[in-house]
Amino acid sequence: MVGPKQSIDIKVVSDTGTLPTSHAVSLGLIVTELIMNAVKYAFPRQRPSARIRVTFETAQSDWKLTVSDNGTGRVLTPEPSTSTGLGTALIAALAKQLDAIVSDTSTTKGLTVEVTHATFASRLPRAA
Repeated sequence: MVGPKQSIDIKVVSDTGTLPTSHAVSLGLIVTELIMNAVKYAFPRQRPSARIRVTFETAQSDWKLTVSDNGTGRVLTPEPSTSTGLGTALIAALAKQLDAIVSDTSTTKGLTVEVTHATFASRLPRAA
């Protein structure tokens, strides 16, 4: 998906704890999809300091998953599409099963996607 000269630093920071298996599987699929999207789209040109950060925070029964990159951000097209990609639809469906909300922030310095359960309040700074 990326050229052999493009290395991407992926760092994971997580609180310790346990989740029901169904939650862990769904979160694993979401993380995989978000990382794949970042690898495919965030770095269209070689970048020496390409990075993706994954954080998972918990507080009692609440949690927050964040995947961020320091890539190009979301490319805006002149005419917004009425459909979403399969990966975006998958993430939305899995988040719905988890009773979670998906939000994203895109700038020229990268994209951050947050999947938040209930009323989680973050303690960690954004990764990118």
